Amino acid sequence: MTKKLPSHTKVVIIGGGIIGCATAYHLTKLGVKDVVILERKELTSGTTWAASGLIVKLRGTPEMVNMTRHGWELYQEIEKDTGHATGLIETGVINIATTEHRKHELEMLESLAKSFGIVNLPIGINELKERWPVINTEDVLSAYYMPNEGVVNPVETTLSMAAGARQGGAQIFEGIEVLDFEMKNGQVIGVKTNHGDIKCESTVLAAGMWSRELGRKLGISVPIHACEHMHAVTLPIEGTYKGMPILRDQDGSLYFREEVGGILLGAFEYGAIPYGTEGIPSDWNFRELPENLEHLTPLLENAMNRIPALENTEIRHFSTTAESFTPDNMYIMGEVPGMKQFYTACGMNSSGILCGAGVGKKTAEWIVNGYPSSGHIWEADNRRCFSWMMNKRWLKDRAPETPGNLFGIHFPFKQMETGKNVRMSAVHDRLAERGACFGRMFGWERANWFAPEGVEAKYEYSFHRQNWFEYSAAEHMAVREGVGIYDLSSMANFIMAGKDALSVLQKICGNNIDAPVGKVVYTQMLNERGGIEADITITRRGEDTFFIVTAGATALRDFDYIQRAIPERAHAFLIDVSSAYTMLGVMGPNSRKLLKKVSDDDFSNEGFPFGTAREIHVGYANPFAVRMSYVGELGWELYVPTDFAVSMFDALMEAGKEFNAKLVGLHAVDSLRLEKGFKHWPSDIDPDNSVLEAGLGFAVNFDKGDFLGKEALLKQKREGLKRKLYTFTIDDPEPLIYHDEPIYRNGELLSSNTHGAYGHFVKGSIGMCYLENPEGINNEWVSEGSYEIGVNGKNYPITIHLKAPYDPKGERTKM
Repeated sequence: MTKKLPSHTKVVIIGGGIIGCATAYHLTKLGVKDVVILERKELTSGTTWAASGLIVKLRGTPEMVNMTRHGWELYQEIEKDTGHATGLIETGVINIATTEHRKHELEMLESLAKSFGIVNLPIGINELKERWPVINTEDVLSAYYMPNEGVVNPVETTLSMAAGARQGGAQIFEGIEVLDFEMKNGQVIGVKTNHGDIKCESTVLAAGMWSRELGRKLGISVPIHACEHMHAVTLPIEGTYKGMPILRDQDGSLYFREEVGGILLGAFEYGAIPYGTEGIPSDWNFRELPENLEHLTPLLENAMNRIPALENTEIRHFSTTAESFTPDNMYIMGEVPGMKQFYTACGMNSSGILCGAGVGKKTAEWIVNGYPSSGHIWEADNRRCFSWMMNKRWLKDRAPETPGNLFGIHFPFKQMETGKNVRMSAVHDRLAERGACFGRMFGWERANWFAPEGVEAKYEYSFHRQNWFEYSAAEHMAVREGVGIYDLSSMANFIMAGKDALSVLQKICGNNIDAPVGKVVYTQMLNERGGIEADITITRRGEDTFFIVTAGATALRDFDYIQRAIPERAHAFLIDVSSAYTMLGVMGPNSRKLLKKVSDDDFSNEGFPFGTAREIHVGYANPFAVRMSYVGELGWELYVPTDFAVSMFDALMEAGKEFNAKLVGLHAVDSLRLEKGFKHWPSDIDPDNSVLEAGLGFAVNFDKGDFLGKEALLKQKREGLKRKLYTFTIDDPEPLIYHDEPIYRNGELLSSNTHGAYGHFVKGSIGMCYLENPEGINNEWVSEGSYEIGVNGKNYPITIHLKAPYDPKGERTKM
């Protein structure tokens, strides 16, 4: 019989899997004792029970590695706290390559592991056979061994968390199905269940596959779709031994580990079978699904090729169940936009055990501190989940691709192939006609590069110079030497209006927004720590009206940040007008000449100074023109209502023939901005790094009055910086870099690359890194060092630049 629910609690957690129990555990460790977990059936009965328990810490970004590392450390120590073991065994993991592309990816991961402090060692075929005696190595090209990884028992690990939560004061109720929510003033104040209602101050949605439909009841976006996922356990096989390393044959979509003398094998395949589009059964409890032998046969054939003994070994247990996956293979975490004190912690993409402790920790920090104090986690932030992503047809189409991407080759610039053409700019077809190769960004189809006539506009992926490299180089140089036109309609545009609009913006922005009408202000939105929440421009269009431009990827996040800053009863209104505008950038030394051909406006420095904006005429259109540049050249951003966009585009292209105007993709925009030392959120700047550390102190006005982060920044100024962001170039013109490659100072690991691209003007790869010195950082200390970067297992000398490598005085934009 279910015990009676309390009438009120501080925090309700919906879901008794690894995430819910880890969140409760960490809340009690932070001093929050009044916590209730509501589990629909039994603890771990959703998908946690079916997990394979692999703990492989190496992930793609430092934030993700920190979460996996926390779990690894906690799973080793929690038995001392709770008396309940997790079953952790340090087996190590071996990754093998059977294709040249995978071989190169493993080489890249060798350098990445160094950045993250993870031991990742290349091993020969003989050592591979010694550690995995039953493996077929005929087609193996290379192998890497990470000794400090392992496995846990998923159920016991979860129960250990649950025991720790109970010891800390949390209550756990099984057999409780959440039916609905009680709302007041846009906030959940209670949870309605089949055993009565419970009031609460904060709510955590950690219901796994059921989170999407529970989210619908609140009108929030939790884009999760389940897919079938299988694993099998064999009878004992001669040659296996306890403690064998995990083996990952990702080219075969497979992983293997020892299980009671046999082998447990599982798969992450492209074209997985979607499940539960119309919802997950409410009576699901440790459920297994029917086997689909037609789907599984190719995977089993791969497994027998890798482990020949499987062909003559009986499978002791074959399990097909369902797990939740997200459209981008990343978790859905954080406080829900537009709703205070309601948090999501779901969408684990079959890695809940791996990151469960880290997700629980960050969620607990969010509740207690208002942000994840152990480090921001934008890639998993639920403010990237737009409402359109809840479209069932789109989720069902996208879901089968997601599991395969876990083990797929992670090529640079790799694009999702399903669920295309969700959002397209007004000039999309014009760009397609001219050879645009589109990439996807949160639903937007964006022209990344342009194929010349006779060349197919399609990526040919590799880890070397891809097929578009020279085409993008030509686009890059067109902006540097002539004029280029690019479509950035995916940028987010907000109107902030009202008599209190200025005071709100002054409070959250570092720069002085109280500028004349028509003035463009470059600024960052800051937090109380002086960290950067957004990197934006604000144009004053009237006494009480402001036009805000930010990145399309962060539209929900930035809108929510501003909206939360508006005091109750303030006369300030924020409107998202992104879909109302097309934005075309006209950039380069000849941009002024081109615009004069299509407009009778004055584009001189006197008539249209840098950092100003006004409405102009271009052909028959009246765009709002902003003289700013993200590429480091003279240029204008033209914001035009979407219904006028095509005519304006045609006018620009026709006039541009005289100046050899070139359409420019976003790969070139990225390389151009890096040469100029312009930052990108969150690649280079984020909430955990202050605006001064980012080298953006020029965009802070300390004399304007109080603003978020002012005291923290003044303290930094008084005490002096200990870390700062710098641009670097690789002296050798051949290596390509992307992100998180290790950087050494005087032979010692010091930092990593935040983001990199190839600088076609400087003729070498270019990136940014934070340099740190506990005794204080200054240009003299920086210049005294000798620096290298690790790329694919080899170190190359780099030059740290105290100013931008291109146009260090900033003269080009104001010419």
